[in-house]
Formats: sequence, structure tokens, C-alpha cells
Amino acid sequence: MIRIKKPSDIPAKLLNEGVAENNKNCVDYDKPGSTLDSTGFDIGNKIYGHSSVKKILKNSQHNKCCFCEKDQVDEFGAVEHFRPKKGYKINKKDKLIRPGYYWLAFDWDNLFFVCSGCNSTKYKGNRFPIVDEKLRAKNHHADYKSEESLLLHPSGDHDKNPERHITFEGPLPKELTKFGKATIEICGLDRDALNNKRKKLLEDIDARIAIIGFHSVHSAKEISKAKKYIRDCQNDEAEFSSAARAYLKTFNFVTN
Repeated sequence: MIRIKKPSDIPAKLLNEGVAENNKNCVDYDKPGSTLDSTGFDIGNKIYGHSSVKKILKNSQHNKCCFCEKDQVDEFGAVEHFRPKKGYKINKKDKLIRPGYYWLAFDWDNLFFVCSGCNSTKYKGNRFPIVDEKLRAKNHHADYKSEESLLLHPSGDHDKNPERHITFEGPLPKELTKFGKATIEICGLDRDALNNKRKKLLEDIDARIAIIGFHSVHSAKEISKAKKYIRDCQNDEAEFSSAARAYLKTFNFVTN
């Protein structure tokens, strides 16, 4: 998991229709006799999931899932919410608690591009545990920024940069903090399909290191290509780049 740097310019679809819909939901919540505290909102994806929003998110995330870094170039993926919009759960088997963070349904900071695996009900789904439940924002009148999420925010500031909380031992994710531990568990970052893909990546890295190490039996072109692979696999654009960086850091491997 790497830190996502989204454009500061909010997509027009969210600024126009999203803001209007958000205001309407807040007004409806405050109406006398409203039952939305218990029933929640029916929030469709035509605005936050619009192709124009999805495209910007995909580009800013290098076509990768914001949690697991799995490449999504040939997969549909989805625009989903960091703080769940319709209702939330603390633990996987809990009943859904309504309402969710309806006032953030169209908030740019709350939207990310995710893969179907991380966003499934088996993993993140509507789960959103926080450090102190007494600070939980339960409607738009509360200050949700007082919450401290256990799930790492993909656009977190320096202290919550995911790579300060999650590292790797070989292909396996390893928590450095309670936030890293929660994120690995909630999103299933240690599921077999991801571990196997990261294992293949590390095997490919080892193959390039071998070429560089035994330079006397390889051509200058082969060595140059191997060094380029080592550099490129650590770039944010690369699939599982955080795993590659952690792996190469363990033996201080540097290419020039």
C-alpha cells in the first residue's frame, strides 16, 4: 500500500451534482420526524461513480487498487468510499449500523478506486473501526475529523503514510503499528492471491539481481535491462511497488 496523491481539483461531477445531492441529504436528515437515523440513505453511484470521477482516480492511483496495489488496467474496479456512505461495521460479523457517512458520499477526499477483492464483504466492505468509539461522527453535525481511523487512509499525511505502518517480509505484509495491522486484516492484504503475485515479483527481482551480480557472463544490454527493471519496479506506478521497495531495502540494493 502506497500513499495516493490525488489532484487537488475536484471533478466537476462532484462539485455540481454531488454538492447539491449532499445538501439535500443533510436537509432530509434534519426534517422533523425523519427516520433516516435508523433507515439510512439510498445513495446511488451515478454521481460519485461517474466515468469522469473514476478516470481521474484511476490515473492518480496508477491504475492500481488503493489498498492492495493490484493492477486494475484490465479489471473493472469500482469507486468506493473510505468512510462507508450507507452504514458501517466495526467487525466483519456485526450488523450494519445506520446511518453511514452520508454527508461524505460525494466528498473527494473520501473516494478511491478499489479492486473487487479488497472491497468485497469478505474484506473491507462497510467496515470502519476507529480508535475511540466515543468520537464516532454519527451525522453531519458532528466533527468526523476528530475520529482516528484504524484503517489507513490512502492519502494520509506523513505520519499516516501507509509505508510507515506496513512493510513486507518477503511477499507477506507485516504490520509496524496497530494501524498497519488493522489495515492488513480489514482489506485482506495477506490473502493468498496477493501473496502469490508478490512472490512472483520477488522472484523476478532475484533473477535481475543475479544478472547484475554475474555481470561477467552477461552482455551490457542485459545488465542495463536488469538495472532498469530494478528501478522501475520500485516506482509508484509499478504493481506492488511497496513490496519491491521493502524487499530491496533489506539488502540495500542500489542501481545507478
